[in-house]
Amino acid sequence: MSEPRNSSVSLPVVAICAWLIPGGGYFVIGQRARAIVAGAAIVALFLGGILVGGIRIMDPPGWGQYGYMAEMVQRFDRRRQQPEAAYTRVEPASKDEARHPDENDGDHVAGPALFLQPTTELGEKPWYVGQILCGPITLLASAISVNAAHPAAGATTETWPSSHSRSWEIGALYTSVAGMLNLLVIIDAAHRAGLHKQWKSEA
Repeated sequence: MSEPRNSSVSLPVVAICAWLIPGGGYFVIGQRARAIVAGAAIVALFLGGILVGGIRIMDPPGWGQYGYMAEMVQRFDRRRQQPEAAYTRVEPASKDEARHPDENDGDHVAGPALFLQPTTELGEKPWYVGQILCGPITLLASAISVNAAHPAAGATTETWPSSHSRSWEIGALYTSVAGMLNLLVIIDAAHRAGLHKQWKSEA
């Protein structure tokens, strides 16, 4: 087993670098060849999933079909002249509706659904938990996907429609597996950094 050459890097820093850049944890402890191989494999698998399923497989929790943040809206009961007890999840179909959904009908916007019911939003899209483990590359791809989902001016459908059936499933699977592999790399890089500190203390 090869020892890391860099002993001055703390375990949290190694783990953070490994999440920010696939293979980055190996790089900061001095194992550059391992960093290149691991990082290239993870990024290739992630990009391969996008090539198979399209950029719209990046579907972050809290955003709807048209790329706008879903909101919790409380309906107003006009007969009783009071708000209803329950909130309803709304997926806006336009930018204006995203800012003021049903404002003319007197509905009350409680806030983004992702922050009000995070467990429910994550439960509807569990594959994103695996995807986010790839780091900022997932956030960048998600931003591109959300922007591509916005309908063009005067249109009622997405600018870049999402794929369906097997192509979507395979793409989502590839990107999620890439994230899980990166998690293993993060753990291994931190473990190797810890072993080196132990070797140094025993020397």
